[in-house]
Amino acid sequence: MNAPLPQSAAEMRTPESELLARLAPQAAVFDFDGTLVDTRTVNTDAAHASLTDLGLAVPEQWLQQAPLADLTALRERLHTDLGLHLPCTDGEFVDRTRAHWLTLSDRVRPIARVAALARKLAQAVPVAVASANDGRVVRAGLAAVGLDRLFDVVIAREHVSRLKPAPDAYLLAAAKLDVAPGRCVAFENTTEGLDAARAAGIPVIDIRDSIWTVQRP
Repeated sequence: MNAPLPQSAAEMRTPESELLARLAPQAAVFDFDGTLVDTRTVNTDAAHASLTDLGLAVPEQWLQQAPLADLTALRERLHTDLGLHLPCTDGEFVDRTRAHWLTLSDRVRPIARVAALARKLAQAVPVAVASANDGRVVRAGLAAVGLDRLFDVVIAREHVSRLKPAPDAYLLAAAKLDVAPGRCVAFENTTEGLDAARAAGIPVIDIRDSIWTVQRP
């Protein structure tokens, strides 16, 4: 049986609390970038620094729309849009960008609504992170906003062979939590992430909506 979510009488009336009380999840899985924490500036600044190191002049505005999590797509867009080629392996680019990211981690800020809910949920059910970002980046970002101790399970890009929208990260997170996917709830902020959670059989909430609803698999 699930432990009741620890809430005051006032908190019981919040839409988020009422929604989760109806759903009664046995575990929760959170995306990292844009869901738990705002990493937009840090991600683009770290990638820009790496590309500059490699001698590639990339406009800042272009980079803000680039698929930074998918290096195959990033290579294609660099070539198609700018006529540039990434002169290193994917692993080398990840290592370089991670190093820049870690020097900028103090700029990370929590997504207040989701971070507060994660803290409440962690008092009642096991919680995990399922991210397409690098694991050391994820853990550093969580530590920067004081959320690192909540999550014993952190699934990152190096733990799966396929990134979102494939369901791999969510399936692995549910397995590590030892909870059936259908008894979890996921929190996401991208179409790819929502598709990944549903493909894994996990009900998911789009945190971009002002009024949260559950999207079923």
